[in-house]
Amino acid sequence: MNACFRFACTVVGVALTSVIAPADEKPIDLRALANEPWTYEGPNDFLIINGSTFPTSIRNFGGIAFAIPVEPNNYWAGAAAANFGPGTVSLTIPVGVYGVTSVFTVLNSMWGWAGPDAYLYITFTGSAGATKTVPLVGNVNVRDYNQDGNTNSINNTSTVEVWDNGQGQRLDRQEYILPEEFLDQTLTSITLTDTGNEGDGTDGSRAILAALTVSTCEAVPAENLRVASSEIVYEPTLKLYTQEVSLTNTGSLPVEGPLFFILEELPSGVVLANKSGNTECLAPLGSGYVVPLPAKSLLAPDTSVRFRLWFSDPSGAAIHYTPLAAIGTAP
Repeated sequence: MNACFRFACTVVGVALTSVIAPADEKPIDLRALANEPWTYEGPNDFLIINGSTFPTSIRNFGGIAFAIPVEPNNYWAGAAAANFGPGTVSLTIPVGVYGVTSVFTVLNSMWGWAGPDAYLYITFTGSAGATKTVPLVGNVNVRDYNQDGNTNSINNTSTVEVWDNGQGQRLDRQEYILPEEFLDQTLTSITLTDTGNEGDGTDGSRAILAALTVSTCEAVPAENLRVASSEIVYEPTLKLYTQEVSLTNTGSLPVEGPLFFILEELPSGVVLANKSGNTECLAPLGSGYVVPLPAKSLLAPDTSVRFRLWFSDPSGAAIHYTPLAAIGTAP
């Protein structure tokens, strides 16, 4: 049996699980900010009404809880804010959370242009002057929610796919790690700036923001890691199943430990025999994890760390799980 690793395989559809957000995560309520419904009618009477197929309510996307507004106004659309015309529009979202370490968005473009230029920007503002602006570049960290002829690629590190309706629409999750100066400040607001144009065919991008979560968690999902695994095999002398896993640093900078490998959605009849603990911060809570890279250790670029997982399976259940690599102090 093989586990399908989110960093090493293409996921067409992601199962959604309703969760209660852990105390370290605060899904931001966007209901009052979602703008007016719009309707698109395509070939063969294909109809989209303001993201009518999008998932709603509290959802777990890759260990992070999000609150997606209930339709018909279930996201903010830059195109609707611009009245489907040209010009810059923006959305400022009040936050008011102290000590934020990372921010996550469920964000795509209605239509977009590939980089290197950016037409969307997200800015984080702290109560004592801290600020950070991240450009959202087409085919890098943002793409169309429609699988069409425009932007269809993402980097699969800071931006990963988290939902697919099987009808040509998808949603992606972005991760932004804030500078240390935000630890001693309140994150007062987040501003999404959309500088796109409509219909001239030269440049532009119009955003759709479905959800936003801020986190004070001491661990965050890791970037720039490729995960590979062997088959799960039975060791009769130990009466345990085992699997070898490797994590490879594909980035240009070292990854600093501790590095956590979390096994989400492990069947209830299966026990991770060599786990270091259970998650109390990253959803779904209670997931077992191991620590393949200890604190004060470094995983250099283009190098790997290998480790074994041991499973007890007296129930005979199929062993499968969704992996999540995280860095920080504790998950």
